[in-house]
Amino acid sequence: MEISERRIGRITTIKIEGQAVIDRQTERLSQLMRERLQAGDRLFVVNLADCSRMDSTGLGELVKSQRMVADCEGILKLAEVPPNLRGLLAVTNLTEMLEIFDKEQQAINSFGA
Repeated sequence: MEISERRIGRITTIKIEGQAVIDRQTERLSQLMRERLQAGDRLFVVNLADCSRMDSTGLGELVKSQRMVADCEGILKLAEVPPNLRGLLAVTNLTEMLEIFDKEQQAINSFGA
C-alpha cells in the first residue's frame, strides 16, 4: 500500500494505492492523519481510485481516521471509490458516516474551496 499526500489550499488530499489489507501497514493512514491534524489541517479528501483491495483492517483505519478528524472538528471525505470498495462500504453501512464523491475535484469543491 502506498500513501501520498498533497495540499490544495486548506485541503489535504491523500491518495491510497494498492491493497489496504492487514499485511500492508494500513496504520500508516491513521499515523499520517494524526500528523496532519497536529499540524493544524482539518479538511481531508481520501482518494481511493487506485486502491485495488481493502479488508477489515483497511476499513478500520478509515473509520479510525474519520473519528480522529471529527474529534478535532475536521471533515474527511472520500473520492473516486472503486465499485468493489463502494459495495464494501455500503454493506458495512460506512456510507452513512463517510461522504463519497465520484471525482476528487467534486470533493474538494464541496468544501467551498
